[in-house]
Amino acid sequence: MKYSVSHDINQPRDRVVSLLTSHEHRRHWQHGFVGAEALDGEPGTVGATTLLKFKVGDRPFQLIETILERDLPDGFTVSYVSEQSASISRNSFVVSPVGGTRWHVDMQIKVSGLYKLMAFMQPHNFKDQTLALMKSFSDFAES
Repeated sequence: MKYSVSHDINQPRDRVVSLLTSHEHRRHWQHGFVGAEALDGEPGTVGATTLLKFKVGDRPFQLIETILERDLPDGFTVSYVSEQSASISRNSFVVSPVGGTRWHVDMQIKVSGLYKLMAFMQPHNFKDQTLALMKSFSDFAES
């Protein structure tokens, strides 16, 4: 499944990129985030992998994040892999005419198990979830 979404943030691009690429700020805007553990490579560089830990309700889960491309402040590409899914997120940041930032994401997701059925029955839920995450980040960055 592929989709694209964009969201405007009323903050300068450098601030948006700095906050978004730092795992230490993730707990402020990503629901259920517990922590991050560097696995391989220099954190923040191409090829680096990080274990991201979450807990939603009573259910803990983990994702492995790998930085695939890094061309900051213009953009970056990361992959996320879990037991149920694998995704590639291509993020770009454009300065708006009024000094804010347009964050654009191109997502490519492969899912299995129950998530595969959900993707077939309600593909819009994945896009809505990405937009909600972008909005949560925007609220944090603008506060």
